[in-house]
Amino acid sequence: MRPLAAPDFPEAAALLHEGFPERPLGFWAAALLRLQRYGGNADAGHPLGYFMLDGTRAVGIALTPASLRRRTDGSMLRVVNISSWYVRADFRWRAAFMLRSILADPHSIYTDLTPTPEVQRLLPVLGMHAINRGVAIHVLPLMSLHPARGARVRELAMDEPWPHAGPPSAMLHAHRDLGCLPLVLDADARQHLVVVRRTAVRGVPAAQLVYAQSQALLLRHAGALARHLLARGLLLWLRDTRDAAHTASSVFRPRELWFARGDSFADSTDIFGSELCIILAPPC
Repeated sequence: MRPLAAPDFPEAAALLHEGFPERPLGFWAAALLRLQRYGGNADAGHPLGYFMLDGTRAVGIALTPASLRRRTDGSMLRVVNISSWYVRADFRWRAAFMLRSILADPHSIYTDLTPTPEVQRLLPVLGMHAINRGVAIHVLPLMSLHPARGARVRELAMDEPWPHAGPPSAMLHAHRDLGCLPLVLDADARQHLVVVRRTAVRGVPAAQLVYAQSQALLLRHAGALARHLLARGLLLWLRDTRDAAHTASSVFRPRELWFARGDSFADSTDIFGSELCIILAPPC
């Protein structure tokens, strides 16, 4: 194993293109530059990724977008996302050892948001567990009929710090260029950070939930959130969920199974600074 650094980007892009040929070489070159530019790994003191070596030859690669979270007591926590993992066929017998090495820090939270079916079977052996059952797709015009219950949603201003628990202010503002919208939900006499990412579902403008400490809180004030997103031209809201039920304003789809270690994510969502924001989603 060897940490990945900027001088390795051409070799890394070629190996990623070999493993994921559906995306052109230029996509991977640009993704590596974005990963470096947005600075989460530098702040967290974690490599951008790793090569698995056979002698001096790279035969496997994994990207590891990382970022910090401020806890309610002021201490900092590191979140590491395992992404774009590829090992050449002749060396896949060593793949589990590679992943075990990546998961070495017992104090970090690890996530895997795009595991293949084969990897899904491996992850529980290494202490990771599924944190959702799929995605709930909410229709915002219908969701806007729900009561706001006194809540108000606004966008976090460009120069406004976020001094509370959650991602650091600098990373919040940097993620705007990646299509993310940092929002503040004023509810229950407190301010709550909510981050969504602009995306689309079959061409329909949508917002994917990226960060929230409590989905239950968002659903309790669903009307306020829906009206804010509608005013920005978004028609759907996507969130990870463990509840497979349909509702009057949403449908459930059993896809996008996510895994994590170090947190249960029982009521929270945190894919901030992950591959879904930085690597697989080009800037809007």
